[in-house]
Amino acid sequence: MNQPTTARRVSRSEQVYRACLWVYPHAFRRTYGREMLQTFRDYHRDVTRREGIVGHIRLWTIVLQDLLSTACVEQGKAWSSFLKHVLRLAPKEYALMSLLTLDVAARTDIGRTRAVNEDNVASVVPQDAKTMSEQGALFIVTDGLGGSKHGDVASELAVKTIREVYYQDTSDTISTTLRRAVEQANTEIYQSNKAKFQEKFEEALQQDAFMGTTCVVVVLKDNAVYIANVGDSLVYLIRNGQMRQIAENHSWVAEQIRMGTMTQEEAEAQGKSNLITRCLGSESTVQVYTGTEQVQDKDILVLCTDGLHTQVSENEIRTIAEQYGSEESTQRLIERANENGGVDNVTAIVVRVSLSV
Repeated sequence: MNQPTTARRVSRSEQVYRACLWVYPHAFRRTYGREMLQTFRDYHRDVTRREGIVGHIRLWTIVLQDLLSTACVEQGKAWSSFLKHVLRLAPKEYALMSLLTLDVAARTDIGRTRAVNEDNVASVVPQDAKTMSEQGALFIVTDGLGGSKHGDVASELAVKTIREVYYQDTSDTISTTLRRAVEQANTEIYQSNKAKFQEKFEEALQQDAFMGTTCVVVVLKDNAVYIANVGDSLVYLIRNGQMRQIAENHSWVAEQIRMGTMTQEEAEAQGKSNLITRCLGSESTVQVYTGTEQVQDKDILVLCTDGLHTQVSENEIRTIAEQYGSEESTQRLIERANENGGVDNVTAIVVRVSLSV
């Protein structure tokens, strides 16, 4: 009676084997556990019946060796799958912070002739890793129409609306979201104009008495820059000693040159240098220029209003931005525009890009 019966030995072995299965990953146990237990039960009964306690010991020697080797393999597979999942998520959440470093400065100045600064500026580099990785850093420059009333209000409203709408809308691509944010800013300013002037809005348009503004908006995410602009506020990309305009200038002069109807000298001679062909707030809809560029290590972006790019040559803008850090560059660019007359408000954002490999 001291010797356990075959049935009792089998029952206890099954309990021990069931406990041993917990060394396998959960997904593996769920898929194969029942089949493994049934195989063990059948084989154990057969061996014990034929070989008794010797067969029982031999079986457990084989089982424990198999458990040790196969469990290690399956745990390795499970951890490998888990790490691959984490690594797929990690770049999405942290790539911008680990790969992209930004040295940013933004500055606006009233200039030397204007009574009010109608320019506005925003530089948003989110501290939240998720927001940063999904939507990137946002930079905005706006220029209220110089001849209209409350241009400063329009430029401020544009900055506020674009910033809020862009970071609240995560449903689409960066370019689409950026364009919608600018379109919403246009809607906000247009509706403000309609509410103010009501049936006299067309008259206000003709008399240049409405609220309006230009804007240029840039998003830096991963290794790409996304651009949206309306009007003659622009953004330039400086790389390897070369500077290139990457926004579309919606001034009358620039459009004549783009269409090939006049040379730059001929267009500027028409006396329409201050005339723009698009702005936010004058119509219910607006055509927004959008573009995308890849960025490289040591690239420099310069966003500015026409108070800078019409007063300081591209070569001089490039030289200053390359020679100095972002903070000093913005200061020197504005000083240079004022030295050349300061006939308009002057605003600039300088972004120096560092990409770690």
